Amino acid sequence: MFQSLLYQFKLRFRMINPFDIKQEFKFLNNTQQQCTLHSKEQLNQSTYLMRFAIPQQDKCLGTRIGQYISLNDPKFDIDTTRYYCPISRIDDVGMFDLLVHAIYAENKNFSTHITTLNEGHILNINGPFTNYLYHGYGNIEVPKYNINSNYQYIGIIAESSAIAAFFQLIEGIATNGDNTHIGLLYVADTLEELVLMEELIWYMEEKKINATFMLRSEKDPINKLFSGPKGQMKPVHLQQYLPQPNDQTLILVCGSRAFKKETKQQLEHINHQNIAII
Repeated sequence: MFQSLLYQFKLRFRMINPFDIKQEFKFLNNTQQQCTLHSKEQLNQSTYLMRFAIPQQDKCLGTRIGQYISLNDPKFDIDTTRYYCPISRIDDVGMFDLLVHAIYAENKNFSTHITTLNEGHILNINGPFTNYLYHGYGNIEVPKYNINSNYQYIGIIAESSAIAAFFQLIEGIATNGDNTHIGLLYVADTLEELVLMEELIWYMEEKKINATFMLRSEKDPINKLFSGPKGQMKPVHLQQYLPQPNDQTLILVCGSRAFKKETKQQLEHINHQNIAII
């Protein structure tokens, strides 16, 4: 949507890898920069879609798929640094989007503070930092687990707003002619906590991904239809909705600390070996 004409021209003639942006087009350079809050939209009680503008409107943010950035408010009186995975395309020019989950606690922190800011507020931005790197066409690198290999199948298990860690991966594979198979199990307590559903359902309908949406609450959503599984996630769900364990399958997991621990145990119970907790 935000690609400049020059960028589109270069991309068309494959002068730019769709899974990596040439340095000349990158805004981030591992030094502190600044960005401006452009707009925000509340998606549910605690999750916001926030768009930020960068000063150089002819450049992309500069993260690769699997990387993240930090934000902090120079006007805030305590350490406000928080880390976020962009969900906009890596080739979007002049701005980037984040999912921000506001943690409402007795001690106010930045994830709550940032959602109260007005358009035009200036924040410090640093990065990029790396959770994993997707090089394209099944080639994925996860430094924490010494993973650097090609996989035919990638299984993703995400909890609520943690889908942000994998949204660029899903979008990148689905829109760049990448034949890597994705199986997504997206889990939340309520239907409202399942965000970015319009995009994910579109990828499903276009046969780009296999996705299952699961609610831990067994109550029926009010005035809404939901046909996915309900109740607590169990190994049988992982066996049913994810690729089968083999050398060509990698499972990626992101969510709360408790969710990641429980999911890892269940995956190991059904003999998945290639697991990366993000």
